[in-house]
Amino acid sequence: MMDNNFNYDSFIRNPPNPIDIENFFLQESLFSTNSLTPPPFNFFNISSFNINSLKMYSQNKIELLNNFLSLKQIYFGGVIDTHLHPKQMHFLAKRHSNYTVFSSNLDTFQHVRSSGGISLFIENSLASYVHTYISHSSRLLSVDLYFKGNALSEAKRLGFHHTICGDFNMHLDQFYPTFFNQPQIASKRIYRLFNFLLSNRYVDFTPVNFSDSLGTFHRADIISRIDYVWLCPLLKLFLLISVIFDIHDTCFSDYNPVVTYYDQSLLHSSVKLAYAHQLKWRPHLETLLQHYHFLNRVLHSIKLLCKYPHTFSSSHDQKWSIHLIRLNSIFSLYKSALPVVPALPSTLSSCQTDHFNKLLDTLSQASKLLRGLHLLKEKEFQDSSIKTHIENRDHNFDTDISSFNNSALSRSCRKIVLNRIFINHPTAPRLLTDPKDISDAVVDHFQNAVPIKSTPSSYISALPDRWRSEYLPLNTISPNIYNSLLSLPSLRE
Repeated sequence: MMDNNFNYDSFIRNPPNPIDIENFFLQESLFSTNSLTPPPFNFFNISSFNINSLKMYSQNKIELLNNFLSLKQIYFGGVIDTHLHPKQMHFLAKRHSNYTVFSSNLDTFQHVRSSGGISLFIENSLASYVHTYISHSSRLLSVDLYFKGNALSEAKRLGFHHTICGDFNMHLDQFYPTFFNQPQIASKRIYRLFNFLLSNRYVDFTPVNFSDSLGTFHRADIISRIDYVWLCPLLKLFLLISVIFDIHDTCFSDYNPVVTYYDQSLLHSSVKLAYAHQLKWRPHLETLLQHYHFLNRVLHSIKLLCKYPHTFSSSHDQKWSIHLIRLNSIFSLYKSALPVVPALPSTLSSCQTDHFNKLLDTLSQASKLLRGLHLLKEKEFQDSSIKTHIENRDHNFDTDISSFNNSALSRSCRKIVLNRIFINHPTAPRLLTDPKDISDAVVDHFQNAVPIKSTPSSYISALPDRWRSEYLPLNTISPNIYNSLLSLPSLRE
């Protein structure tokens, strides 16, 4: 909820800087291969991991998996290619006492190289919210939390937070040119899932430590990234960071898990009255902020090349070709806010003649324009939120005075629902489920079982230690100062 005391002048004079590009270190360049970022605080995690069969060394692998889930505090852990039936997986997962496992059936009718098998480990505190789970095939399992229905389009239409994760067996970077330049081919069946995700503004957040030497799949000399965690437009607002967890030394599998960290406020946030109105602003603002972050990371990387030109290598051109696609997409999206759409070089090697200065100036100017656009959209969002909040208060004043008072006093009302009560009587225990019986039992309990102590303490010394320390005078202050304060006011006063 936005602050009602929002100060426009202060906001314009001291605008929030989403990211300070001067605070980056050398190893944080987008062209670096050793960039590591520590996990953030206050998060919950979703991971996806191809375990490469549990038929062999199952006890060792399940023990390592248990350690991984516990160490990384995973809330939703997707495990792919288990090659086990649901009952076998359930038996092995018994040692995961903190998790409930949901597994798909195996494909036993087709002669294929792998029989598949996927499982989803859900932390017990969240597993109770599972309504249904359906095994569509040995490679597709849907687990329904909070809502009915499993179609992505339906989940998006209803505004639910959802994520799609797993082994996609396809390189997203190779699909980008097809998606942007050949839409007819991009819509074909083989690309249908990627095409749907990109067309509907789902986001795949590149792990911060992804590099040529660390990917999600490694076999022999091949290192690639074919495992993804896709976020819906709503869920991406809570994303903090994405990291590849390197388990190569453990011989656990030829896949590395992907761990995504989210702001824990997602699990505890309440739906506000103005939320539906604010949604039309928030996704656009967050998308702009994400693009601004990316542009500043590229800008900082070019600054490092200007400062350390000897670090340039052929790998820079390879990675630039990937970043160039996204940069052109960003400039095309915000071309109305740019006086001229910047023309970027196809290779970084062509910029060596002027030590990357021209490219640096181009990206710096684009960054300033996007920052100005972000400030403008932020102010519009603030105005919209404040206006909506005021309108809701005015409406509540006429229709729901209790809600108006709660809002005006900034207080919230927390409720619990009792749908059953167990009376532990020594000779005749009873389980009450009828609402009237439950209501009568609650009234009887608070009238007879809970004592009421209405007599206040006469002396400070009789108070509990916690309150006595609050009311006793401070030892560092002379008691004489209270004399004038306790004196009766004079006639002149």
